[in-house]
Amino acid sequence: MKIKKIIPWTAFVPWNHNRSALLGLITENIRFLYSKTGIWDKQLTPETRLEIEKHWKPIVQLYDEEQSKLSESPLKDSKEKFYALSMFPYPSGNLHLGHVRVYTISDIMSRYHRSQGKIVIHPMGWDAFGLPAENAAMERGIPPKEWTYSNIKRMKQQLKDLGFSFDWNRELATCDPSYYRWTQFIFLKMFEAGLAFQKKGLVNWDPVDMTVLAHEQIDEHGCSWRSGAKVEKKYLTQWFLRDTSFSESLLKGLDEVDANLWKDIITIQKNWISECNGHRIDFKLKSEAKDCADFPLTVYTEDLDLVYGVSHLCIKPSHYLCVDFNRNQVDDVLPVQAIHPLTGEYLKIVVTKEDQMYKNREVKLAIPCISEEDREVADRLNISYTNVLDGTNTVHATELCGLNRKDALEVVRKKLVTLGAGGEKISEQLHDWLISRQRYWGTPIPIIHCGQCGSVPVPYEDLPVTLPDTSQLILKAGQSVLAEDEKWINVPCPKCGSAAKRETDTMDTFVDSTWYFLRYLDPHNTNLPFDPDRVKQFMPVDLYVGGKEHALLHLYYARFVSHFFHSIGLLEHKEPFKNLISQGMVKGESYRVKATGKYIPADQVDFSGKSPVEMGTKEKLIVEFEKMSKSKHNGVNPEEVVAEYGIDSTRLCILSNVSPQSERNWSNSVYKGVISWQCRVWGLVTRVREESKADQTKSDQYISELDLKNWEYKINETRNHIVHQVTIQFEKLFCINAAISRLQSYVSWLMQVPASVSSRSEAFERAVADLVIMISPMAPHFASELWVGLSDVAQHNSHQWENSVLQQAWPKIDDDFLVPLTFKVNNVAVADIGVQYSRFGQLDKEAALELVLKDSLFCEKFSNYHIQSCTLSKFSTFKAEIRLNIPDYEFPIEATSVSEEKKMQKKLSKEKRKLYDIEKK
Repeated sequence: MKIKKIIPWTAFVPWNHNRSALLGLITENIRFLYSKTGIWDKQLTPETRLEIEKHWKPIVQLYDEEQSKLSESPLKDSKEKFYALSMFPYPSGNLHLGHVRVYTISDIMSRYHRSQGKIVIHPMGWDAFGLPAENAAMERGIPPKEWTYSNIKRMKQQLKDLGFSFDWNRELATCDPSYYRWTQFIFLKMFEAGLAFQKKGLVNWDPVDMTVLAHEQIDEHGCSWRSGAKVEKKYLTQWFLRDTSFSESLLKGLDEVDANLWKDIITIQKNWISECNGHRIDFKLKSEAKDCADFPLTVYTEDLDLVYGVSHLCIKPSHYLCVDFNRNQVDDVLPVQAIHPLTGEYLKIVVTKEDQMYKNREVKLAIPCISEEDREVADRLNISYTNVLDGTNTVHATELCGLNRKDALEVVRKKLVTLGAGGEKISEQLHDWLISRQRYWGTPIPIIHCGQCGSVPVPYEDLPVTLPDTSQLILKAGQSVLAEDEKWINVPCPKCGSAAKRETDTMDTFVDSTWYFLRYLDPHNTNLPFDPDRVKQFMPVDLYVGGKEHALLHLYYARFVSHFFHSIGLLEHKEPFKNLISQGMVKGESYRVKATGKYIPADQVDFSGKSPVEMGTKEKLIVEFEKMSKSKHNGVNPEEVVAEYGIDSTRLCILSNVSPQSERNWSNSVYKGVISWQCRVWGLVTRVREESKADQTKSDQYISELDLKNWEYKINETRNHIVHQVTIQFEKLFCINAAISRLQSYVSWLMQVPASVSSRSEAFERAVADLVIMISPMAPHFASELWVGLSDVAQHNSHQWENSVLQQAWPKIDDDFLVPLTFKVNNVAVADIGVQYSRFGQLDKEAALELVLKDSLFCEKFSNYHIQSCTLSKFSTFKAEIRLNIPDYEFPIEATSVSEEKKMQKKLSKEKRKLYDIEKK
């Protein structure tokens, strides 16, 4: 059915109270656009590309705002959800290309899933506390709050200028009291559960930033991850979160995530946690000495079932108790005793050689019945002990008598958990999370120290404990500047009312970022961090996108807090993130003088010869791609490249050629290929427009009905294949570069279709329209203009032409489209056999084998041989593989080793008969 209509671009502007102002804004100074002039420019000039974006940006932004509101509408209860999360940035004041890459990925995935009819959550916020802001503020003599919020304002505008579809109604900043009130709430919940605690120990001290660092924040050279300073060791009383209590849960949780996407991140996390082969047990201390801190000793043991046979505790000479009491010689007995949590018995604490201890632990149980060394020490120091093991059963151990070791362990474990004295399965390697920081710009720890009551939690109704305004940020070793504010620090004890003092340490900023993705889902809740029912609807996160540098610490801590929320009934799922993309770093080209190692900017390089040299001196240069930095003069300002090339070209450029997980060597030369492809797409739409007006009665436009029908079949087949391939990349593999590559091949194929076909073919019009729809998530402004050009000359009812391209449904695959079933013989891929797309879900081994037995290539080569066995594998990417074992058939493989044989099999597999090969069509 032929349609003749002209749809003005204004039809694509949503009707609301801002529409009139919007139309006035976007019709100024537009010279080249069909949307404005009704004249289609056949050439996509640089001016046209930039004018397209200027014109469509406010329209696209308005559409994005309307789409974001759907997550709060009744539709959210009836539609499938997709939660796209990108790691929120530290507000440094300027975006870099790494930001552009990560947010482009999440934006593309959000737009794709909207076109699939889903309710999409795509929020943005600010990881706003921390040392960089405080240091920058000190350098400039301004408060950190002022510095931070001015940077947020600037970066928010930069993000809007780049056309990202963030839901700004969910915006949050971790430095805002309305946010960190709930970070403090979470801390108090952990305090109640015994998971937030103080202890004294040897800590890592950064002498430049004047604060404590967690073990995880020190590089392999023993230097601070931020300042680069050599880390020193100090004994300080600090706050910790007992993440080790969830070690086993966190380790098992890694079996629930998609190994194809998490890949090496699973290994990184597992190596960090390590195998959970032991248990935790806490011993309170008893001493008359005034300088003995009242912190329990946490002990790791792999023999929890023999706890009734403990004679004493072994302690390393480096432990703070040995330092405090000046007792660090082997066999020294400390003037402090440990109280057995099950018997109440007082146990001696003995200084022990480090090589007799667990490598990563400072205290160990001495159990003479299984350790010759422990028995010798006990005998030498006249310490009594009980033998609690007889073969494989426990004896002389109260309620454990007669139990085997496994059953005895379970009894002890449950008893310790009930007493709050341990029992959790932990690893020897993993330590509790040190969260104290001796700096101002962070979340205050909501604890009040009273001389009579000890550490008292701030009442929930008194939260948030807000930071006082301060004009002076003077660092003092081991102490926060908050300790200098007498008005802020001195408060009455919430329990007894006597004079007390606030805790002056602030929390590590990693604490703030452990739960922000949950607050996004309920950002205005004033009663709870989030409503469990509300969060249940949108969790887990469907896709989390962020830099590889956060694949360990941030990801681990966020998982820990989610497991904690699950344990107290606030979260249904333990694991917060379903799919993960750890994007690679964007590197810039640097120029370093070979003789001196000095970095020079590109404008001081002479490129006239075979190899670049320094201008003036002609010194040879080392040219390589490195992490972008000011000192290397290889940074790229996103605003500058966008101003020159445009938003959509930059989005396509930063995601083409390499996968999101790979490092991106940035060069403006990549724009050449991207823009050339955009021009070809523009030319394709231009061709459709011109052919719609052509005289089809001319001889050069004649084609027989049979030939047209054959071409229609080819076009539909190719369209289905490309839609399938691109959909798989967006839906399952997240390799946007591969999707772009498929679309580039698709454009080349469509351009080869004869004019006599394309001018009359409904399939061709549908194919070009679907091309534009598939481009739209990656280049929404460009695609919007292309769509207006197509909709004006549309001849058929294949699409909802009256709606914008962003409102179009994602292209569907026809039910009779064939997806590949690869059959292998003796590990060599022979051929792809077509299986109808609509029947793929029902494909089983018997049906697959039946298809293979009917295949002409199988009948020709293998029908006379006996099939000993066959196995079928089906993949989420709509591919299947059936492997036939035919012992009597031999491929021409001559190999002297198994590895060589596998290489030959792989080589032969490349010759398989393919179901589709668009390059050859």
